[in-house]
Amino acid sequence: MTPEEVAPPFESWREHLKALADKDLTELAGDYRWLDEEAKPQQERAEFHRRREEVIAECERRGMASVVEACRSGE
Repeated sequence: MTPEEVAPPFESWREHLKALADKDLTELAGDYRWLDEEAKPQQERAEFHRRREEVIAECERRGMASVVEACRSGE
């Protein structure tokens, strides 16, 4: 197999969040705030909300209080 044919190893959502740069995590927090608030089907909304909470938890872990506040606003 060539390297292009090999899938990267599975990475959990939390592992993915921990690997992001602060700038990328900040952008993702804004995206998930919008997705959580705008999702129409309840099942879809629940998934976006769960992921939003995990983004917020990672921001809190990093001490990014202003990002946490911005992501939580509108709840």
